[in-house]
Amino acid sequence: MKIKEQLAKLLATENITVRHDAKASTASFDVKNRVLTLPIWSTTAIDDSLLDDVYDLMVGHEVGHALWTPMIEWRDAIDNQGINQNILNICEDPRIEKFVKRRYPGLRKSFTVGYRALMESGFFGELNRDLTVLDKLNIHFKAGIQADIQFEDDELWMVEGVEACESFEDVVEISKKIQMAYADLLEQQDLAAGRLIYPSPDGDEGEGDGVDVESPTLKDGDEIDTDDFDQDIDSVPDYEAGTVQSWENSKQELAGRETNDEITYFGLPKPILKNLIIPHKEVREVLGGHIQTWIDLQKVENERYKRDSDDWVDEASMTKNFHKFRGSTQKIVNYMVKEFERKKAADEYKRTSIDKTGILNVTKLHEYKYNDDLFLKRAIVHDGKNHGLVFLLDWSASMHYLMHNTIKQLLSLVWFCNKVGIPYEVYAFTNSWNTQHRNDDGEIVRDHAREMLPIWNYKHDDVFFGNNDNFRLLNLLSSRMSAKHLNEQCKNLFVASWSMEKYRRQMQLGGLEMGSTPLVEAMVAMQGIIPNFRDHYKLDKVNFICLTDGEANTSFTGQYDAYAIPDESGRTRHWKPISSRRYSSNRLIFDDPKSRKTYEIGNRGKQKMWRYDGEEQTEFLIKLLKIRNDINAIGIFLESGNTIQRRTMEKYLGWYQYTKDLHKKVRRQGRADGFVTIKTSGFDEYYIMPTGKIRIQDDYGLPLEDGEASDMTKGKLKNIFAKNQKSKFGNRVMVNRMIDLIV
Repeated sequence: MKIKEQLAKLLATENITVRHDAKASTASFDVKNRVLTLPIWSTTAIDDSLLDDVYDLMVGHEVGHALWTPMIEWRDAIDNQGINQNILNICEDPRIEKFVKRRYPGLRKSFTVGYRALMESGFFGELNRDLTVLDKLNIHFKAGIQADIQFEDDELWMVEGVEACESFEDVVEISKKIQMAYADLLEQQDLAAGRLIYPSPDGDEGEGDGVDVESPTLKDGDEIDTDDFDQDIDSVPDYEAGTVQSWENSKQELAGRETNDEITYFGLPKPILKNLIIPHKEVREVLGGHIQTWIDLQKVENERYKRDSDDWVDEASMTKNFHKFRGSTQKIVNYMVKEFERKKAADEYKRTSIDKTGILNVTKLHEYKYNDDLFLKRAIVHDGKNHGLVFLLDWSASMHYLMHNTIKQLLSLVWFCNKVGIPYEVYAFTNSWNTQHRNDDGEIVRDHAREMLPIWNYKHDDVFFGNNDNFRLLNLLSSRMSAKHLNEQCKNLFVASWSMEKYRRQMQLGGLEMGSTPLVEAMVAMQGIIPNFRDHYKLDKVNFICLTDGEANTSFTGQYDAYAIPDESGRTRHWKPISSRRYSSNRLIFDDPKSRKTYEIGNRGKQKMWRYDGEEQTEFLIKLLKIRNDINAIGIFLESGNTIQRRTMEKYLGWYQYTKDLHKKVRRQGRADGFVTIKTSGFDEYYIMPTGKIRIQDDYGLPLEDGEASDMTKGKLKNIFAKNQKSKFGNRVMVNRMIDLIV
């Protein structure tokens, strides 16, 4: 069934959002958000050849109710004014279907064919019997002339009255008239002593006292004053409109059947950035304080254990090591700058056009006989692109042994941005943040009030991530920092990451300790950070780079319920669970109010490896970030060990047994370049790198061991040189790929 395609044509006059819900028993329309919710019907009782028309009919009918039946006035007419719901349906259905056919003329055939199929399948009950005038009205307006319904002369006013309805007020008025007339008819029948012509509740014709009398008639509607309407006096039993009851019950049955295709529509909360982001000044001061405490502690331990001076951890040695590293990166940073400027210049050349000024070039006047081009020219260079980078760093516990190499790579990229004048922000995501610090008396205290500040703005059906109140983004580095503070924080990160590799000498980071991997929350936060970053710097092109050692271990665990009511204990629970895709067939769908696109999380198949919810959600959020903001997204996955595991490759390339050739092709590229490039993870390019290959440096010196130079032969020199060039070539391949995307 091409339900969505049909609905798109059906609703083309307004760009509303259409949702299908297996749990919905009828249609509903959110006027404020312009969201139309439709049930999912099961039509196994319908002939396959007529199924499309029946679906179009049912969708069109429910669309009509959702768009033109005012639900508040509808409930008021039934609950407060006492109008019989079946009679109100009989009068309202023709009105909304008339509007649907006016707006979408192509549905006229579907209504005709669809209703005929439904009636033949028994959706309106048994029609081979004497019908009440209410049933005749219902069948006449649904099936049209093909039903060949015959009305008495004193019943025609009802047909004309229903046909004339243009507003819901008209529907209420004619419904009251019909109900009053019909109630009066029933009262006369009850008093009559003869045979009744209308069926009793059990479907049989009722018997009087044996005296035949003339059947009562319905008086003309013009003679009925609806001001005299009384819901007690003018009541009509529901069974008097049996076809309406059968139709409504059939719709409820079709919509209520069990289905394995459960759909959950969700929204994304808006991040409160002022509470979510820890400013770079605070991060620098807190991290610097912990480093100084750690250095003091190491000095005491070195003196206690009589360690050699080379093992001492002090300010001087750390500064020396940091400056040594910074010097070693200058060649690769300069290479990146050169490639960036070269590609930028090529782009500028493509944007240059030559224009004539209209001023004669006097030096060419003598050429007038054979040259028409005698005017001065000028080169016009159209505006180029302003670039910016946002980095996201995994600050989880599993990064301990990878963090030093990762920070080296990150700092090289930051220094590249500084050198070419690109604005940038570096964030680390964590769920272990707290305000723990020492006061003037040396006591550890925490600012619990600040920790409890909300970090998300929720609306109805927005997802949440469980009790993860400590999730924050640490603004590690920023182009807004002064040169002094930038250098200080770069050294802090270099020292802190160095200590993470030393099991016995790790520093305590207090509120900056590492935790799990809340990558899903971080990607949701980026939906607010990236557009703010672009607007602040008025950028034309933004690049996003994420560095992590694994997938998210958090995911959507529930949805916000804005309409929750108190339970028996008086507590209002605003969270409702959301089924995990791993353990159910639940489909998670996001209707983007910004791009007006629909996204479904997950893409399963026999060639796709089963992935956790967090992995699928992260991929969706990356795609959403790219489409919403028109950015380039680069991912760097750090694989532990010297090789990439097959399981890791299968997540993005499919099961090995089904995609052997693709696996082998990617492996060959990995052996040649030192990393594997994946383009099926949501990122534009996703680099999977073994930890031993993560260096981003380009030292032109040959790696010689002590004493090796004295007995160097030509063969040995050739091998060392080839090995060194291969390493340099791999680094440059990755740099070139990244620069191509960034420019």
